[in-house]
Parts: sequence; structure tokens; C-alpha cells
Amino acid sequence: MKKQGFCLLGLFCAWQASATDLRVAIWESAAPYNVKTEGGWKGPCVDVYRAIEAIDPQLHFVLDDDPMPIRRIEYELSAGRRDIICGARKNASREAAGMQFLKQGLHTTGYRLAVRAGDVVVVNNWDDVKKLGKAGKVLIMQGHAEIERLQQLGVILDSGTPTAEQNLIKLEAGRGRFFYHRDSFFKSGAYSPKNHPNIRLLPVILDPSPAYIAGGKMVPKEVMAQIDTAFSKLVRNGELNRIIKANALD
Repeated sequence: MKKQGFCLLGLFCAWQASATDLRVAIWESAAPYNVKTEGGWKGPCVDVYRAIEAIDPQLHFVLDDDPMPIRRIEYELSAGRRDIICGARKNASREAAGMQFLKQGLHTTGYRLAVRAGDVVVVNNWDDVKKLGKAGKVLIMQGHAEIERLQQLGVILDSGTPTAEQNLIKLEAGRGRFFYHRDSFFKSGAYSPKNHPNIRLLPVILDPSPAYIAGGKMVPKEVMAQIDTAFSKLVRNGELNRIIKANALD
């Protein structure tokens, strides 16, 4: 009996010491949430992953080396080849596909419309954009969470391009009237006005919403609960707020 007891204790200790490797997908144009540097990925998402690991050593976040388009990441999450994404917007179709969002968001940000510098258009809301008809075509990243909602509103979209930089180039070339992207992206180092002197941002902030950490449908609910518990502690003890401020997101 003693020998059996030691074996059971050993198995329990081995389980306690083991970590759950969570494969993290990085989406294209994810700045400022994820920023590629010579030393690897940096940003608030990475800081949150490491803070969660410190709270719960059973969790281990393994980041992809290279980013992927959002549409591919959604497929990878659905197929179980990736587990986690950070900076995602919640919508009904993603939840229906099985994506599991944490109870609380990482950060709330609005969206901006970029136009060519010489464009004198005035926009206060989506109705102003719709009134422009075909002359108000909006470039939006391929796979963006807001595509379906904006189409239902009657906004004319071009969603065929996967990165922010490619969409900015299309905007400069006159292949759209607007480019729609997170305000926090335009404030980040990933966007340089010097590199795009022919583009300006409209002052209005549209569609403020939280960015979340989310898991794929194949991630066990128990693991998502572990992540959610640890993340909630970061919110309560002020660590999440410190991370947000340290990354100039407040």
C-alpha cells in the first residue's frame, strides 16, 4: 500500500509540475498588442502572458515566430493547430465558431478612418460614409471581425487585403476612399506618418470595443478557466493596468 501510495503521489506531483503549452498565433498588423523586434515579440499581450505564467506555472504560452492573416488564424484555432490569440474583437460569428473569450477585455479602443491627405471629406458617423455610395468604399483588413456588421449597415467594403501596410498602400493608390483600423495601431510605432505623408486620419473615433484574449474551440474549458482566473487576478491587483500604461495604451 505504501508503494502504491508513493506512486500515486509521484504521479500527482508530476502533473502539478507539468505545464500546459498553449500555441499562440500572432495576427498580421497586431501592433501595438504584439510588436516584432530583434529580440522577439514584445507588447502588452506578451507581458500579460508572462504575468499569467507567474501566477499559474501550469500555463505556458508559446508564441509563433511569424504572424498570420486573421482569416488563417481563425481556421487554425478551429482546427486545433493553434490555441490562443490576443487582441481579438468579439463577435457572434467567432463565438458561433467556438472561439472562447475571456470574461474581461484586455483593453478598449476605438477605430479610425484614414484618408488621402488632400481629401476634404467630413465624417461624423457611418451614415456619412454610406451617403457617399460607391465613392465611400472602405478598405478593411481581410477577416476583420467587423466586416459582417458593416456590410449589414450598408457600408461598401474592400476586405481582400490581409495587412494594414498593404491597405495603406492601396489607399494611397486611390483604390479606396477610407482605411478602417484600430486607433491604437495608428498611435503605435508600427505606423509612421513620415512613411505615409499622403495620408491623414479623420478625427472621429468609431466603434469603441474591447480587445480580448481568446482560445480556440479545441482548448479544454478547464484550461480556459485557469487562464481566466489568472487574468482576473491581474485585473484585481492592478498589474493589467500597469502593463497597459507601460505600453502607452491608456
